[in-house]
Amino acid sequence: MKKILQFVAVLFITAFFISCSKDNGPDPGTESPIDQLNIPDGFTFESTKEVSLTLILPSSVTLNASSYRADVYAGIPSESIKLVYSSSFPASGRLEMNFKVPSATTKLWVHSIAGSVTIDLTESQYVKEGGIVIDYGADMHFDPPAIAEGEKSAVADQVISAVSASQMKQSAAYVNLIENGDFTNNDFGGVIADWSSPMNADGKWYITSTLGVNYAQQQIQGGERFLRITRSPARYGGVAQLVPAQPGDLITLTADFRTAGNGNNIVWLFLISRDAAGQSTGFWSIETDGNTGGWITRTVAATMPVGTVSVQILLWNHIYGGTIDFDNVIATGPTTDSDGDGVDDELDEYPNDSERAFNVYYPNNEDFGTLAFEDLWPGKGDYDFNDLILDYQFKQVLNGDNELVEIYMDYQVRAIGASLENGFGIEFPGTDPNAIASATGTNITESYISLNANGTEQGQQNAVIILFDNAFSMIDRPSGGFGVNTTPEAPYVEPVMRQLYVLFGNPTPIQEVGFAPFNPFLIVDKTRGREVHLAGNKPTTLHDPAYFGEWFDDSNPAINKYYQSATNLPWAIDLPVTFNYPVEKVLITETYLKFADWAESGGELFPDWYEDKAGYQNQTLIYTHND
Repeated sequence: MKKILQFVAVLFITAFFISCSKDNGPDPGTESPIDQLNIPDGFTFESTKEVSLTLILPSSVTLNASSYRADVYAGIPSESIKLVYSSSFPASGRLEMNFKVPSATTKLWVHSIAGSVTIDLTESQYVKEGGIVIDYGADMHFDPPAIAEGEKSAVADQVISAVSASQMKQSAAYVNLIENGDFTNNDFGGVIADWSSPMNADGKWYITSTLGVNYAQQQIQGGERFLRITRSPARYGGVAQLVPAQPGDLITLTADFRTAGNGNNIVWLFLISRDAAGQSTGFWSIETDGNTGGWITRTVAATMPVGTVSVQILLWNHIYGGTIDFDNVIATGPTTDSDGDGVDDELDEYPNDSERAFNVYYPNNEDFGTLAFEDLWPGKGDYDFNDLILDYQFKQVLNGDNELVEIYMDYQVRAIGASLENGFGIEFPGTDPNAIASATGTNITESYISLNANGTEQGQQNAVIILFDNAFSMIDRPSGGFGVNTTPEAPYVEPVMRQLYVLFGNPTPIQEVGFAPFNPFLIVDKTRGREVHLAGNKPTTLHDPAYFGEWFDDSNPAINKYYQSATNLPWAIDLPVTFNYPVEKVLITETYLKFADWAESGGELFPDWYEDKAGYQNQTLIYTHND
C-alpha cells in the first residue's frame, strides 16, 4: 500500500509540474475533443502495412554458384520510385520477401533478372493465399517461332510493366550485349532467309526475308529513333542479332515495344541458343498480343545449355495490320563476382566485400521517418505529439544469403515539447543481446542506464540499445524555455544528425530481427521502468508493470493491449515520412483534419492523413521556424 501511495504521489507531482510548464494547454485531467473519437478496438495507429511478396523464377533459369538480386520500389519509374527492399534469390528460384510500406502506397515496382513487374495493391489479380505471388514463368514458351498465322495463345499480363527498359535499367549497372539496341544507327546487316538461317555475330540486326527491308525500318518521331515493323505479304517475320554465349550463362532479353492499328498483332521476344554448327538447341520466349496502348516492357531469361556458343536475340512478329515498334533492346549476359559472395558485381553494392552484398532501407532509400511521443504516460497527454520528435532512417546491410550483417540508423532529435528529461531506446525483439558484437553512436550521460560490454543494455531478455538517456543532451535547450522547436516565437535550434551503428556477431536471417523501426520506446524523465511504446508493442524486460492500468492507461497484457487508453488513444505514433508536427498545446486533430477520420475508420480512410494535400492540414497550426 505504501508503494502505491508513493507511486501515485510521484505521478501527481509530475503531472502538476508538466501542466505548469505547458501553460494554457489542454489539461491532462480534463476531457478534450480527441477523447470523443470512436476508435475501434485493435487499431494501433500504424501508418504502414506489411507486404508478403513471392517471386518465382521461370524454369529456364538455373541458379548455380551465382544468385540474382530483386529490388522492390514504391511507385513506378515513369512517376517516381523509392527503394524499399532488396533481396537475392535462393538456389530454389523461389524468393519470399516480407517488408513494410506506407499504408497509402498503391503501387509497387519489382525489378529482377527475370523482368520488371508493376503491382497495383488496390487490385487483387496478384494476391494469392499468403500474399502476392509473381510467377515469371507463367507465360513462358519453349517452342520455335511460328511461321504460320495460327491461333493466338492465352497470355498472362502479369509481367507487363508500363515503364520502359531504359527506365528499368537505370536502377542497376549492366553491360548490354546488344549493339544498336536503341536503333540510333540506321544500320542493318541485310536480309536472311529465315530466323534459322546462318548469321554473323557482328553487332548488326538481320531482317528475315518474310519482312524484307521495306517492312522493317528505322523510324524517327519527335527526335526519337526506333524500329518499326509494318505488314508484309507474309504477315510474319522479324529481326535478329547474334551474340556470343557459353554454357551456364544466364542471358536476359528486355525490350520496349508497342502495337497499334490491329488487335490481332502478336509480338514475341525470343532467346535461341545455338551450338558450334549453328543449330538451335533451345527456345525461350514471351508473347504479347493485341494493341498495347503505348510502350510496354517484357523480359525473357534463360540459362544457356551445354554446347552453347552463341545466342540469337529475335524480335518476332505476326502483323495483321497497323504497326509494331521496338526500342531499347537490352541483353545481359555473363557476370563477374569479384568477392565470391554469389552476387554479381553489377548488382553488388559491396563488390569487393564477401560479407556484404546490398542495403535494405526503411522507410526507403531517400526519406526519413518520424517517431512522435506524448510523455505523460500513464497520465493523459495533450496530444500535440511533439514531446519528442525523432527523425530516423535505417540502412540494414545484408550478405548474399539475405542475412543481416550490420545496421546503420541515422537519427536526430528535431523537437522537444516538454520539460522532462526523457531517454530513448530500441528493442530488437527476438534478438539475444549476445548476438550483437557492438553498438556505437549512442549518448549516455546519466547514471540510470547500465550497459553490457557490447553496448546493449544490461538485464534485458532481448537486445536493447539506449540511444540517449536525456533528450536535452542531443539538442541545445534555449535559455528561458522548457522545450525546443515547438513554439514559433522561440529561438530555433538546428538539430544534429547522429548515427547508430550495430554490428552483429554472426550474420543473422533478417526475418529473425524483424521490421524497422523495431520496438522504439521513450523513457520518461530518467525513470527507467516508465517506458512509452507504440500502441500494441510490448515493453522491455526492465519496464515497471505497476504503471499498467493507472490513470489514463488501459493496457491489458492478457488481451495484448499495450499503451492505449480506454478509448484506444496512443502515446506514440510512427510515420514513414518526416512529420510536420503541431505547435505547442494544439491537438493533432485540429492540425491534421483527416486524423480523426483515419483513427475512427481503423486506418481504412485517409491512410495518407499526414500528407500536404488540399483539405488535409491547418498549416497555421504546424510548427515552422523563422530562421
